[in-house]
Amino acid sequence: MPALEQPPTPSTGALCMTKKFSLILIVTVMSIVTLFAEGETTKAAVGTLTLSKKSYKLAHAVAYESTTGGEEEVAVVLSAQPVSSEKLKKALAAEKEGGFGEFPQPFLRLVFKKTGELKHWSALGGGTTVGGSSDGTGELKLQDGHVVGKASAAVDPSALIPKGFDVRFSATLVKSSEELPASTAKKYGPAANVKPSVTGVFKGNSKEAKLAYVSAHWREPFGDKPSMVLVFTEKDHSKDKKPDFNAGFGKFGGAVIVSLHEDGDIFGCEVAHSALQHKNFSSIGSIHTNDFTFD
Repeated sequence: MPALEQPPTPSTGALCMTKKFSLILIVTVMSIVTLFAEGETTKAAVGTLTLSKKSYKLAHAVAYESTTGGEEEVAVVLSAQPVSSEKLKKALAAEKEGGFGEFPQPFLRLVFKKTGELKHWSALGGGTTVGGSSDGTGELKLQDGHVVGKASAAVDPSALIPKGFDVRFSATLVKSSEELPASTAKKYGPAANVKPSVTGVFKGNSKEAKLAYVSAHWREPFGDKPSMVLVFTEKDHSKDKKPDFNAGFGKFGGAVIVSLHEDGDIFGCEVAHSALQHKNFSSIGSIHTNDFTFD
């Protein structure tokens, strides 16, 4: 996806609601996002997580010592986004108090016995939560402070909530007595020297608008979580200081402006199209990202 630039001054536009518009959006974005996050403690992971018929690729893993009812365990969290030292520190503190640790969504949490058998797993992503499920198999090997393992749970497509996973991981084990270093504040930008690219078609009332330009920008937090906006347009908007605002009013032809969190969860979508009577049309409906990541 495109490089994240410094956030423009937050701006809002009037939203026009209607039930007479059908939106079909298929977009593939290929590029690099430059978000410089320091203090990450994640290691390699490969695999997928399926929740409610949606699949997520998990590429990061962190492992740490845990305890339940006096029994020592090893917890492994696999996620699409990296877990910073600060986030892990807060999660461990919450679990120590009997609560649940929060990790970048989507994520899969595996709990193993010290002998290596999988005890149970939980997952969160796309608004779906699975907790304490034991319908899975896995193994973990611990040697010299490092864990390597694999785990899987078959997906039942006929289930009310289809769920499952197939993952492999390798990570340094964080000991319960270990003091994690404080995360260094994130440093953003400048944007990467990589030309953003996008391919896709935006249909409004059966009329196509070819999206040829894309940019990404930080925006004000939403729901107390870091947020960004992706701007897709027919015409070049790279020199505009408020592309999200102006694109919504048709300055750059057909446009789709998507607001989302770092985990790819979309909470807002505005569109502009020549087939629309009104500009800055709000269209959230059923819309989601696939394999959304940024670095």
